[in-house]
Amino acid sequence: MAGLPTYFWEGQRDPGLDHYEPFGSGARWVLGRRARAALWRPTLIVGSRSGYATELALDPSWEPRRSEVWARLLAAVAERAEELGAASLGVMWLTSETASALAPCLRRSQDLVLAGPNSSIEIAWDSFEGYLSWLRHSRRRSALRERARFAASGLGLELTDLGSSLTELAPLALRLQERHGHSFSAPEMLAQLRAQARELNSESRVLLCRRRGRAVGFSLLYSWGGRLYGRLAGFDYEETLGSDAYFNLAFYEPLELALREGLRSFHLGMATWAAKALRGAAFDPAWILVCPPGRVRGVWSRARSGRDLDDARWWQGRFPQQVDPARDWRWTRAGLLSNSAATTSRQ
Repeated sequence: MAGLPTYFWEGQRDPGLDHYEPFGSGARWVLGRRARAALWRPTLIVGSRSGYATELALDPSWEPRRSEVWARLLAAVAERAEELGAASLGVMWLTSETASALAPCLRRSQDLVLAGPNSSIEIAWDSFEGYLSWLRHSRRRSALRERARFAASGLGLELTDLGSSLTELAPLALRLQERHGHSFSAPEMLAQLRAQARELNSESRVLLCRRRGRAVGFSLLYSWGGRLYGRLAGFDYEETLGSDAYFNLAFYEPLELALREGLRSFHLGMATWAAKALRGAAFDPAWILVCPPGRVRGVWSRARSGRDLDDARWWQGRFPQQVDPARDWRWTRAGLLSNSAATTSRQ
């Protein structure tokens, strides 16, 4: 009928959970200095552990009863958390559509926290020149400069698949992960890439940069369902200095690839929102369902009181072209509950 994966986590080191547990991705932002990780553990983690997107796996025949299914699932995961002795519960990185479907089913102890947006570019042009023309004049000039610097850098570019290149990718991916504070080891990174190659190699696309034959940068993408998904990147920062390799491998070259393959959108995922917004990305907010530990629920309720619109306005203040909570229901808990037919914000 339907299902969601669950993971019982006691706080042990697990680099795959850097952003996939409710304390790190929800509680410490809501509670600030009052947050204490020990009070939240062990925790029951529900949903995706990669890709920043959780949706409900539902038999199509049950679609008319989706809300009933969500209510039963939320009751079941709450019972499971109690059976295991979990102090907290988190359903991680719900898409706005999924969060809207489950919002009416929340129990009194459960809350929805705006965690941050995924980003994507809808492909409405027949060529890369069409994309450039769609950008604002100043942004178009910047894009052309970034393309020119990359072309003049002497870096070679090739398109391959993950299985053919994973041993070259792992050290570069580690450098990017370390730069952003993630704690993968070399064997862990290689194991993750091998697992992806084993299951998804035919869907993988790797844009690989070389200098004098040595890999110095890459972006790993997946083509699925008419969409291109950015999954991972990595760079030798000394060898790619001054080349704008990041912007080309993360944005422009994937867009050209998507255009060649006739895909309808390019999904860029989380983080580096400013760079993505400048290059035309739209935002779709992701939500975390949190059930705080009993000992902090009073503090949690007071911290959350009145913050619904404040959280959305924080994003609007930084990205006014992408975020408009007055017109777009996806950005507030009240909007998720109403899921009105109001138009979404201009993207």
